[in-house]
Amino acid sequence: MMEINLMHASSPRHPLARSRVLAASVLAVTLSVLGASTASSSASADPSAHSMASERSAKQVHKKKVRKVKVARTLFGVHDRYLTSLTHSSTGSIRLWDAGTTWPDIEPTQGTFDWQPLDDAVTAAHANHTQVTLVLGVSPSYAAASTIDAPNIAMYKAYLKAVMQRYSAKNWGYRGIAAYQVWNEVNIKTFWSGTTAQLDDLTKAAYDVRNQVDKGALLVAPAMVTRLGFEQKGIGTFYSSKVSSTHKPVWRYVDAISLNLYPPQTVALKGGGTRFSTPEDTMVLLKTVRRLLAKAKVPSSLPIWNTEVNYGIGSGVAATPISDSRQVANVIRTYLLNAAAGVKRVDWYAWDMGQLPGGGTLGNTLLTDPADRAGGVLTPAGRAFARVESWMKGTLIGTRTKQPCIADRNGTYTCEVKYRHGVGRVYWNPYRSAKVKLVHSARTKVDELGTSSKAKGGSKLKVSYEPVLVKSSK
Repeated sequence: MMEINLMHASSPRHPLARSRVLAASVLAVTLSVLGASTASSSASADPSAHSMASERSAKQVHKKKVRKVKVARTLFGVHDRYLTSLTHSSTGSIRLWDAGTTWPDIEPTQGTFDWQPLDDAVTAAHANHTQVTLVLGVSPSYAAASTIDAPNIAMYKAYLKAVMQRYSAKNWGYRGIAAYQVWNEVNIKTFWSGTTAQLDDLTKAAYDVRNQVDKGALLVAPAMVTRLGFEQKGIGTFYSSKVSSTHKPVWRYVDAISLNLYPPQTVALKGGGTRFSTPEDTMVLLKTVRRLLAKAKVPSSLPIWNTEVNYGIGSGVAATPISDSRQVANVIRTYLLNAAAGVKRVDWYAWDMGQLPGGGTLGNTLLTDPADRAGGVLTPAGRAFARVESWMKGTLIGTRTKQPCIADRNGTYTCEVKYRHGVGRVYWNPYRSAKVKLVHSARTKVDELGTSSKAKGGSKLKVSYEPVLVKSSK
């Protein structure tokens, strides 16, 4: 199977002007159609057992506990150059990248700041009750030889101090920027040409400034691409490293891990041929990365953020279009699976994808009409973004041994959501048709496009790749 390395080049002034260099690399991967839908169950382990006073009481808790995930609104994140997503209540968070808010944009010459782009974003986000994450790269010309070189540490700290002071709760009236990210996609050469030691020092510098200026803000680790072997090796190398000045692991200086979980464009089938990549394939990548983090002795309690995701991205050409129904399914299944796997933030790339200069779009799943440059016209997938947020306003329920969103032996998923009044169960099978038996208290079913109809309790329901929500009293 051919996997393509997605390499983003920042072009903050306009999404259509992004220069993206994509290098192809062949990586043999064997994915079973059924096996690809199994995500790591270790991620959502309940840490409460570790706080019990005795081993006996811990065992008693383990026998009774059920794995649960309370879904936060901040899970539902986007990238958005024009900020039109901030007119929708379902947008819980926004990651500012390709948004005219890089370091050179904000501080074009040393000591001279243009705050307008950030001020506009922060003001719009606050009005929509949306959390802001700011990516701190790339290097300005006065701080490094090129945008991807490691910057002068003193200049980096001075820039970060100015930003954090301005958007702190003390100065702004509320915390304007909730999280700061050290850098973008440091395990590919498109964005980082420095060494691991330099990246460690940069992370520690950001940590120190945050603690000095705005302790309440989160510090997010540098983003890492995940799908190719050399990218995964880079993840292991960084998280196994230690900061030279303290001899402590670098992960001690971040509040969240950042992974860009783009899957390959296509996936090889066991019997030959290929299929388009799906949200279930991103969970395979997540499982692989979690093994790397465990090997590096990174605690499983450190949150993981999926800071960029889309589907169908290939070798520098436009993505092959897929149907509206498959785009809708990609959005709904992405957020359900990530939440069930314990991922705390999913930043869709991008709300305002726009068309490539040669035609077509970079990804195949579009939240807004690419012909509308400002991203104001929602597609069916864009409407599904709000729909799945409403479906997940509750607690995802698993079992004592399995995380929520459980797949049976036929690859059919059941995501159980406990609401204040009643229960919702979302069913789908990503690769085939299947039947599920509804609970006897089932009363309503809602298809992926939001159409409601009556459900007969105890009956069998045919499902496919299109998720369907069945509501019941219990």
